[in-house]
Amino acid sequence: MKYEYDKEVDGLYIWFVEDIEEEKDNYENEIWPTELKEEIGLLFGKNGLLMGVEVMPASKYFEQNRLDGFDQT
Repeated sequence: MKYEYDKEVDGLYIWFVEDIEEEKDNYENEIWPTELKEEIGLLFGKNGLLMGVEVMPASKYFEQNRLDGFDQT
């Protein structure tokens, strides 16, 4: 699992694949459930498996000092 935080867009990305760059061709779609206020997205591969989770705005759900500890994109 890999965590990335993009401060410019306040987005936290949690990847369940080893290397997202290698896996990007397997990306199929994403959903942003209204139950999650359309602020937490689920990213799926063509095989139907969950590739990652996207949280925007991340600072709404995580303390900033914790976000700053993640890899910057």
